[in-house]
Amino acid sequence: MAVTEDKLDDLEKKLKEKVATLTGFKDIEVQQRYLENAFKYFDRNKSGVIDYDEFFAAMVRMNFIGVQRELEALFDRYDDDCSGAIDYQEFSSHLFGLGSHVPLSSQSRSVVERVKSRILELGGANGIRSCAHILKRMDRDGSLNLDRSELLEGLESYGLYDLDDTPGGDIDKLMLYFDRDKNGRISVEEFLRGLRGNMSRERKLLVRQAFQRLDRTGEGIVNIEDVQGVYDAQHHPEVQSGRMTEEEALNELLHVFETSEGQADGNVTWREFLDYYKDLSAGIDNDDYFELMIRNAWHISGGQGWAENSSDRRVLVTHTDGSQEVVEVLNDLGVNYADLNAVKNRLLAQGVRDIAEISLHD
Repeated sequence: MAVTEDKLDDLEKKLKEKVATLTGFKDIEVQQRYLENAFKYFDRNKSGVIDYDEFFAAMVRMNFIGVQRELEALFDRYDDDCSGAIDYQEFSSHLFGLGSHVPLSSQSRSVVERVKSRILELGGANGIRSCAHILKRMDRDGSLNLDRSELLEGLESYGLYDLDDTPGGDIDKLMLYFDRDKNGRISVEEFLRGLRGNMSRERKLLVRQAFQRLDRTGEGIVNIEDVQGVYDAQHHPEVQSGRMTEEEALNELLHVFETSEGQADGNVTWREFLDYYKDLSAGIDNDDYFELMIRNAWHISGGQGWAENSSDRRVLVTHTDGSQEVVEVLNDLGVNYADLNAVKNRLLAQGVRDIAEISLHD
């Protein structure tokens, strides 16, 4: 049984209270220094990151006993990029309120969910990313922080006219939750993270699998032209719903990887790729549909039931004994079907033998 977000929020709260207790309830800076020193202590190989075993040892040292499943889930929450390790910044940003996982009051949760639902209703699966562009345009001084009036203006520009703007109303509840340091402003990115919610580890691993198929060198960076040449845009949820054309979906994907000056830098990092799919994930409740979208868009074989890949091409193979069978060309991302020898070599590599002829079918 999966560990619920509420249980993780509660465990995180207890961890934060434990750090506060161990530092004599000193200010945040003291607590952060304590946590950083503890982090370095349990980083046994001095790699700058800690794996789960090191994280678990640290939690046991702090007397978190009998909650191994919860600790595994908490580690997954902090390991935002699914690297199998967390650095101090990932750990600290979540624990000290810079992440998106500080427990919401019931009233604030209701407002956040209502704003999220309305954004997705108006903008579809791409709604949160569209909202990000609008909020950043409302950031008049370029600080990437919004005051109350900028937030209200941004949300109204997106069609959210029914929010309560009176004192103590919806806008104040949003500001109260997201304004961590109580300076009257909130970070655009932190606000958007709260709307996205937490992407499950299973979904992140699927996205990572897609990226790794592009990142053949394992350096964590791929070329935009590589993405453009193999992305199957017909499986984007907005294309499926008729809200976008395939060309629009491809342009929207490539726009994600532009710099702040509006020019593409020629590269796509793993973090940029993951953030794009976090936005889409927020608008897709069904795990099978999300898996199918990823598998079909990037031609990843496998999946079961509704989530089974249907985009990899099937070919008719005639064997040397005259028998025939329809075979899926597994993981056919980038396969040139005009080159039948290349197709044959791919089939041989996946175990198909005695190939006399290959016939292509649309």
